[in-house]
Amino acid sequence: MRNALRKSFKTLPEFELSGEAENGQEAIDKAERLKPDMIILDLSMPVMNGLQAAAPLRKMLPGVRLILFTAHDGPEVQRLAEMAGIDAVIAKSRADTLMAQAQALMASQG
Repeated sequence: MRNALRKSFKTLPEFELSGEAENGQEAIDKAERLKPDMIILDLSMPVMNGLQAAAPLRKMLPGVRLILFTAHDGPEVQRLAEMAGIDAVIAKSRADTLMAQAQALMASQG
């Protein structure tokens, strides 16, 4: 999935891929060093899932846009994501909307 996302984002000139992580803790560590504008998290990441990683990411980088890209997108996940400071939850079954959502989030950042 990460490989497919990487290829998709490389087709959009307004995005530059600055890093990838295999788990939530690695995402936090890399974000601290790389200071990205947007981070796409997965709910099912090992070590620390996307919801667990969101709060420290939000605290460390208050302006970062956070997207939870997940196979589990029910109302409870939506509620937990909102509480964690995640900007958007996108179901993997709706992967075709991810690029447009990412563009919209970055455009709203001003």
